[in-house]
Amino acid sequence: MSRFFSKLTNVIGSTVLPFSNPRVVCPPGQPGHYGRRNIIVATPMRSGTHLLIDMILNNIPAYRTRPLYIDIDQCLNPRHLTAPDPVFNRISPQSGHVLKTHLPVGVDPEITADPAVTTLIDAALIITVRRDKTEIERSLKQWNAASTEGRSPRHRDEDYDRFWQFWQGKETIELRFADLFDPQAMTATIGRIAEATGTQPAALFRGPAPAHRKLAILRNKALTRIAGRFAPRIDTTIHTLKS
Repeated sequence: MSRFFSKLTNVIGSTVLPFSNPRVVCPPGQPGHYGRRNIIVATPMRSGTHLLIDMILNNIPAYRTRPLYIDIDQCLNPRHLTAPDPVFNRISPQSGHVLKTHLPVGVDPEITADPAVTTLIDAALIITVRRDKTEIERSLKQWNAASTEGRSPRHRDEDYDRFWQFWQGKETIELRFADLFDPQAMTATIGRIAEATGTQPAALFRGPAPAHRKLAILRNKALTRIAGRFAPRIDTTIHTLKS
């Protein structure tokens, strides 16, 4: 039943209510300018990226923007960079968005060294999540099985090492994957993020919905994709599967 539920929700999510819409993510959404520091969530793939994004959005109201987050890697895709008005050029150090990235994986080294990219990184509050490589490999296999597009994993062993070589020393806050499931640790982290960005945390900490509450998770995903920043509880995760 659980496997059937996951497949059903993933099919619905890829056809009826796709996560890639202007209310949720840029691109296709357009960056705004909210006059505050960006938060970069920099992780290897399958390291709790969206769990962390959602905890920031659910616990620091000022970062509930339209779109909810910016996918920097997609903005640096040649298809977008060669557009007449590249979306990346409209992201400033004071845009005030949550920025998601797996850099430098999948992006041309010349692009990652571009002064516009390094300026954006240097000005942001950077949060990394460290997860064991073997756990990432296991999770990637589940991801590929759940993907309706049948994509192969983008991260290889050398990509994991490249990621940490690129981000080591740049991070403002480094979390362990287990911290994402520790309310006390994440409450403290949200406090640090709010202080570093001059914002206020929500009165009550809101962590991820329990994994067994499948209908609640599905509802949160659907409302996030329909209502964006006005959804009662943000859930930007893509596939419904265990980490």
